[in-house]
Amino acid sequence: MKYCYALPFLFLFITATSFAQSYKEGYAVTLKGDTLRGYFDNSGVNRKPHIIKFKPAGTENITVLTTDNTRCFSINGHDAYERYAGPITLDHISEQQVLNERDTSMRIDTVFLKVLQKGEKLSLYSFSDHVKTRFYITEKDGEMPVELGYRLYYNSAKVNVYTGTGRTVNESTFMTQLYNIALKHNLMTPDMQHKIEWLRYTKSYILEVVNKINGVKK
Repeated sequence: MKYCYALPFLFLFITATSFAQSYKEGYAVTLKGDTLRGYFDNSGVNRKPHIIKFKPAGTENITVLTTDNTRCFSINGHDAYERYAGPITLDHISEQQVLNERDTSMRIDTVFLKVLQKGEKLSLYSFSDHVKTRFYITEKDGEMPVELGYRLYYNSAKVNVYTGTGRTVNESTFMTQLYNIALKHNLMTPDMQHKIEWLRYTKSYILEVVNKINGVKK
C-alpha cells in the first residue's frame, strides 16, 4: 500500500521536473513597446509559430503571447524570435515532392521567425512548418524580412541531353540575392564567390555566407 501513497508524490516530482525543463527564463517586447520578463515554454515554439506560453516573473499564472500582441521574445541560452507579417511560400522543395510545374503559391500570415543571426550588414531568420524550412533576411533593423527564394520543379520542356526527357529545375534565387549583397559591401572575393556558387538552401551553408558578410569569425 505504501507504493500507492508514493505515486502522487512521484507525479508531482515528474510534473515539476518537466516544467523546469520546458520553461526557460527570458523576456518579450509587446507591440506597445512594453518589456515582459518571466518564463517561456521552450518546447512549443516550433510546433505553434503564432503563439508562445508565458509565465510572468513572480506569478504562477500561465498566459499566452501571440503575434497579435508581441513584437519579439528571447529565451535565455536558447533562441530568439521576431514577429513577421507577410507572404509565406507554399511550394515543396524536396526531390520526393517536386511538382510537374513551377509552383508560386503562397499565403499571407503572421508568425514568429527564429533569429539565426543579427548582424551589422545582414540578419538571417528561419521559419519551418510541415511544408519546408524557409530563410529570410533583412539589411536594416525595422525593415520587413524578405524570403530567400528557392524553387524546385520538373520541367518537361527542358530536355535532359542524356536521358531525352524533361529535367528537374533548381531555381536558386537566394544565390543571386546574397551575391548582390556581398557585391554591394565590396566583399566579392574569390572565396566568397566560390561559397555562393556552391551554396545550398540549408541553415549551415547560408549561415556560413552570412557570417562572412557580417565579418563573424566562426
